[in-house]
Amino acid sequence: MKSLLEKLKGWKGGVWVLVLLACAAACLLLPGGGASGPGMTEEEQRISATLSQISGAGQTRVSIYYARAASAFSGEGQSPVGAVIVSQGARDVGVRLRLMRAAQTLLGLQPGEVEVFSMEDEK
Repeated sequence: MKSLLEKLKGWKGGVWVLVLLACAAACLLLPGGGASGPGMTEEEQRISATLSQISGAGQTRVSIYYARAASAFSGEGQSPVGAVIVSQGARDVGVRLRLMRAAQTLLGLQPGEVEVFSMEDEK
């Protein structure tokens, strides 16, 4: 793991990859069933609920990121600059593409600004 982090430090986009991975991990660690949960804004809850309705998506969680670092998680009065989606159905490429396209439409984001990850199976 340490060598991977060292390799990413040297890569220009490595910081963003680490941020996205940390956000995805945070989404997985947050408790809750369905589209809402602790730590989610109303907008994230609303979009999560919408994305969960996409055929094959299953439980879905969204984290939205905004321009200013000081308020990267609040988004009050700001336009989003990125989103991470964690979904049960994201292993399926078709579901992943539909989730990405829907999030881009709902948030006004470009394809490179939305990442979709598969949700870890509950044991």
